[in-house]
Formats: sequence, structure tokens, C-alpha cells
Amino acid sequence: MTTAAIRARLAARGITDTPPYGCTWCGDEQHHHGSQWAPIIQLHQWEQPSLDVIWERMMRRRADRVTRPATTEERRLAVHADAYTSWPDGDPTCATCHRVDCARYWRIQRHLDSREAQRRAELPPSVYDEEPW
Repeated sequence: MTTAAIRARLAARGITDTPPYGCTWCGDEQHHHGSQWAPIIQLHQWEQPSLDVIWERMMRRRADRVTRPATTEERRLAVHADAYTSWPDGDPTCATCHRVDCARYWRIQRHLDSREAQRRAELPPSVYDEEPW
């Protein structure tokens, strides 16, 4: 696979930066480098970058990261009430603090229950008079 093809595949995945440990001259990684041509040095073999070049590439990659706010779907998935049933009475117990009366657990659970009730209310009424099977 050519360098251009590899970079095109990486760019399609959103990776446009040079790998920190890529060749000093062209930026390709050692495992697939072979003999490459670069405008600066012409035909060359992989050459290990200096520590300064590695550091500069890492800092550039870090600065290029896009920080974005969480999407609604990501926030929805992050809100959950994790619990287990206590033995022998079977009451839900918060999996974080291991208490039956955890305020955070019950607040999240009430919120989830209300959202589930809203979702059910938006469903169309059943068209069956009896079970379909």
C-alpha cells in the first residue's frame, strides 16, 4: 500500500496528523516504510525522529483535538441508575454507595421512570382487543 493510500485511509477516519514516531523526513511509520521518496531528501529509508520532533508532533496532535460537548444521546446514555437487589428482602440497593436510601439513585430512577411513562404515552393505542397470539 502506498503512503498516499495510507494517509487517505487515515484522513477518512479523521486522523490527519503525522504519527509522533514516524519517519523524520516523511512521517511514515517504520513498520510499512521501506524506501520512500520525500521532496526534502529524495529516496530514503526510515529514520528515527529526534526527541524534539516527537515532542512537537505530540503537542500538535494534542492541540488539534476537537473538544466538543456531549450529544443528547451520549448524555442520555450517561444517566443511569445502577442497582442490585438486596438479600433477603429484594429492595433495590445503589451499586455506588450500597445504600437502600441513596438520594442520587432514587432521583435518577424517578427521572427514568417519568421518561418511560412519557414514551409510553406517546405510543399509539393498541389495535388489538386481545393478545395477538
